[in-house]
Amino acid sequence: MTAYLYAGRICEVVSEKAPSDSTTTPRGPRGPDARLDTFEDQEVVVFTVYTAKREGIKRNVALPISYEPWAKPVYEYFQTKAGNSVFPFNRQKMWAYSKEAFEGETYEIQDYKLVKNGKLIPVKMHLRPFRLHALRHLRASELVEYFGFDGFNLATYGGWKYSTTARTSSVMDRYLTLGWQSYIEKLFKPRRM
Repeated sequence: MTAYLYAGRICEVVSEKAPSDSTTTPRGPRGPDARLDTFEDQEVVVFTVYTAKREGIKRNVALPISYEPWAKPVYEYFQTKAGNSVFPFNRQKMWAYSKEAFEGETYEIQDYKLVKNGKLIPVKMHLRPFRLHALRHLRASELVEYFGFDGFNLATYGGWKYSTTARTSSVMDRYLTLGWQSYIEKLFKPRRM
């Protein structure tokens, strides 16, 4: 639920690293990384996420409690952890859980180009097994298609560098990640079921 709600990378959720894993820097949350706030009389949960691929820069992911049914239960779970790691396991363990939970499910990867040995190689649309990264893809797609997020909102919410796509100052990226107020009203909409 947390990985989905964050549109997070798995290393932004888990707090441990397998001894054989040389690529993961776990940046998982601790109990205090969830707090309550309000916006226009709506109660909001704000999660602090330590963004991977950005040296752990903090970003705030905010969710309105009255519209997002998972927001409050996830917040309450964080509160049970006090100052401890919320998810004290590694990405391999989480992958095994997701493999079992999503067995037989797939998701579509659109056409793209891959650079290999200096050459652009087209890769056709194909299906992949639904696993952890699919949660990030699914949430980002929902934020754009259902909630009307634009590139600015998506960068703020999901931790992507806005300066890369919008050709703006990279200094701006540091502050965008904190501004949940820029998108929260778009989430004041009943969830699709």
